[in-house]
Amino acid sequence: MICPWNRGSSNLHEPIRRAYWVALDEAADPAAAERRRCDLVQASSSATTRAAACLAEDLPALCVHRRYARRLRKRLRSSNLLERSLEEVRRRTKVIGRFPGETSCLSLCWAVLDLVVGGARGLGLTDLERHELAVLRAERAAMPAPDRMIA
Repeated sequence: MICPWNRGSSNLHEPIRRAYWVALDEAADPAAAERRRCDLVQASSSATTRAAACLAEDLPALCVHRRYARRLRKRLRSSNLLERSLEEVRRRTKVIGRFPGETSCLSLCWAVLDLVVGGARGLGLTDLERHELAVLRAERAAMPAPDRMIA
């Protein structure tokens, strides 16, 4: 999904981004988060229709991180190993220009992934948080499989 604050007028980016994370992070429960997100969509629809459409596109997926322990929410919603890895590969390939073969490309990608994973910090879960994650895993295992694959 494209970041909603990257759509529309540049002078509105920061207020939309700030309101977006406040709506998602500071709600007391999922129902409050849903109300805040709907309010944000309505408020931004008057200023930037494209940003509002982007926010409204998949509202439930934006709150998946709220199921986890409060202490971990910000870290889980914003740490995206794949995104950082792709950015690092992109940065390094600018210097190279063109790869002589598949092996050199794969070795660069592997080196970047190894570097990113090696530098990743653990979450430092407490026993209560481990229990909450076990409950979430059990709930997810009990859910029916999706009808189609999402790429």
